Amino acid sequence: MHPSRSDRTARGGHIMAKSTDQELRFHDRVDAGRRLAEHLMAYRAENPLVVALARGGVVVGEEVARALGAPLEVMVARKLGAPGQPELGVGAIAPGVRVVDERAVRALGISAKQLEWITAAETEEMERRQRRYRGDRREIEASDRTVILVDDGLATGVTARAAIHALRRQRPRRIVFAAPVCASETAERLRSEVDEVVCVAAPRHFGAVGSWYADFEQTTDDEVLKILSRSPREDRPRPAVSSPSRVDDLVEACGRLARPLESLGDLDPLMEQIGDARYVLLGEASHGTSDYYVWRARISQRLIQEKGFSFIAVEGDWPDCFQVNRYVKGRPDVGGNPQAVLRGFTRWPTWMWGNWEVVALAEWLRRHNASRPEQRRVGFYGLDVYSLWESLDAVLRYLERVDGRALEAARRAYQCFEPYGGEGEAYARARVALVPASCEQEVVAMLTELRRSVPAPGAGAREAHFAAEQNALVVRDAESYYQAMVRGGEASWNVRDRHMVDTLERIMRFHGPQARAIVWEHNTHVGDARATDMAQAGMLNVGQLVREWHAREGVVLVGFSSYHGSVIAGAEWESPMQRMRVPPGRPGSWEDVLHRTGRPRALFPLGGDEAHADAFMDVRPHRAIGVVYDPDRERGNYVPTVLPRRYDALIYLDETHALHPLPLEPRPDGEPPETFPWGM
Repeated sequence: MHPSRSDRTARGGHIMAKSTDQELRFHDRVDAGRRLAEHLMAYRAENPLVVALARGGVVVGEEVARALGAPLEVMVARKLGAPGQPELGVGAIAPGVRVVDERAVRALGISAKQLEWITAAETEEMERRQRRYRGDRREIEASDRTVILVDDGLATGVTARAAIHALRRQRPRRIVFAAPVCASETAERLRSEVDEVVCVAAPRHFGAVGSWYADFEQTTDDEVLKILSRSPREDRPRPAVSSPSRVDDLVEACGRLARPLESLGDLDPLMEQIGDARYVLLGEASHGTSDYYVWRARISQRLIQEKGFSFIAVEGDWPDCFQVNRYVKGRPDVGGNPQAVLRGFTRWPTWMWGNWEVVALAEWLRRHNASRPEQRRVGFYGLDVYSLWESLDAVLRYLERVDGRALEAARRAYQCFEPYGGEGEAYARARVALVPASCEQEVVAMLTELRRSVPAPGAGAREAHFAAEQNALVVRDAESYYQAMVRGGEASWNVRDRHMVDTLERIMRFHGPQARAIVWEHNTHVGDARATDMAQAGMLNVGQLVREWHAREGVVLVGFSSYHGSVIAGAEWESPMQRMRVPPGRPGSWEDVLHRTGRPRALFPLGGDEAHADAFMDVRPHRAIGVVYDPDRERGNYVPTVLPRRYDALIYLDETHALHPLPLEPRPDGEPPETFPWGM
């Protein structure tokens, strides 16, 4: 996002022109705090109290408090996100206060029970952070004081309003809201609730708070505690900073929680925890680690054999995965060679599903299905949204075989997309550039005609029709995804994860009311986004949505982690795959803590009271390696995480090994590499 030339600064009721575009952008929160303090110096003589909104506002607030010679306090306020759309705020809470946008609640059809559930969940997290930051002192003592409420930005203002209402209960003499950057309309509205609004920049074309910072890395709990420990607080008790002794206590607690993980039998505690749950989501900390695939396969095999799970759904393209599905179900027109089927994954990164680990799983599924009736065979499906052209081709091929009447609608959709040469981004750029290029009507017409067609008798024909309809839905959602991706921001992530959950829902309905699902995706999709910094960025994910929608039916989220080893990844997007080292986990990270337990492999059940002790509620970095990776610059590969809130269980493997990709061309002997882990 590029700042507009019409950007403004708001101070109280006055709007005045301010600086150049470049000057309005902040290097980081420290720079923003120093520049904000320059606009607040008039309050120095009033002996103000600076109250910073956790967490990002604390960094800004420290600079303001230092410049004004004022004590620094911290307050936690939490947005109430709509069910399934956490980035859409319908209210907020602060200590002792709830603010609700009744119009938004009515418009979204949110019931009173849903609102209470959301409030309870956010209140629990707010109180945890309040205890962590403030110790036993629950309320800020602001009576008859000038209070400067500081945040790192003002977007919708919903959390700011809740914090202001909480401060009002303390009867301060004056409340000033201050932030480095504010959405101008929000700043104007907020003026009616405080004595003054002070912003360094108040652009009318706001975008997101993070777009006004060169460095907007998430602030951690430890950083907040360190700032509070060194800031003047009117001789009040200071919260304990995360110290070596605290980390030692956490290591000891993790050691007590750990269960050995050496054989299939050691998965018994996890099987017991899963119980009758209908949804089991299995993560991975990279897309190129053999051990994660092997252990997910072991868990999946037990779930299928012992608990009757219906299918495995993965972070892969629907058309390619459906070919694997047809192979494992023994369809007569699919050959008996799984390597040939898996070489059909030609989209980069090919190694994610074109690997020997998945060959072994596919062979096992085919053997397992061989003795089962066709309607009870275990399936293998793709959840992802990337395959716009491949899905369109698949619809055309299907209709050419079964329904000439619906074929014309599919051809019109294909002709609409054809000028963009098979590139989703090219199509999206044309739409965003206001070229009249929308193919939405053609896609809807194709989907309508497809739904009118009647599948032939038989389980195989019924599933083929279901697959064609799903391909049409992929085309529809891929159009939205690529447009959001070109525009930037978190919207494309949310479009993609919502599509994956919608696809999972359709597969469950196809398999009937007793269906049970196994999902394989990266930790960033599986682990609940609300327990990470993703939520603050307005992002949701698959694990969060499945929990929200199906908690009563049973949902178990299993994360994976390792301390060091090797991995398959690319140095940049679409570059050749490489076998790379995975360096030891960062000091203080969850990987570091789990490594220090001395367990080479362990299962950590996170659902019980022991795992919800205060020490486990630390926000700590948790490594996430994608398909693009640079082991020498991996600081950005860590996600701030409250582990027991993100997962129900974690599998920790101290040393892990790179995946075994299939060669692009078949080997003469058709055999896997000598290093393949036959132990699975």
